[in-house]
Amino acid sequence: MDLSLLLWLLLALLLFWGVGLYNRLMRLRARALEVLGVVEKHASTCVRLVGQYLVAPQGDAQVLAAGQWADVHAAAAHLEQLLAQPRPAPLQAGAVAGLAEAWTRLHTAWREASEGPIDLAGPVMPQEMQDAWAAASLKVQSASGGFNQIVARYNEAIQQYPARWVATLMGFHMAGQL
Repeated sequence: MDLSLLLWLLLALLLFWGVGLYNRLMRLRARALEVLGVVEKHASTCVRLVGQYLVAPQGDAQVLAAGQWADVHAAAAHLEQLLAQPRPAPLQAGAVAGLAEAWTRLHTAWREASEGPIDLAGPVMPQEMQDAWAAASLKVQSASGGFNQIVARYNEAIQQYPARWVATLMGFHMAGQL
């Protein structure tokens, strides 16, 4: 009887540990998905900003030459396409790497175009566009940093010794970082 009670206690302890592990990993994954959504929201703000100034004229605002900003427009279109696609496993390394690459490409193209040769007639882009880009870009970078921290904790939780066996059986896999 004592051995039976001990086995039942051990089984209950293992069951509660497994449920706790599952809940912890689910919370971390849900938080990572939430922050990834914030990154995507701010990245789409940057895409809309590029489209607003490069495609449609805004009253008296300076319309930028398409040739000078062709790389920015192409990078924004690529990022917009990635953001619009449904991703069955958004935390997988391939999906996150594609998003990170597209954002880096847009940010680099923007920086190169905005820091290009200065025109004697005035600034290359309107100041309101520069300010809006700086604010949205900073939000993307901040959210990306938060996402990477959460993903690091998630991946660390999956790699802990006894949890790695259970996590694999439960379908948890390593997540990619931005």
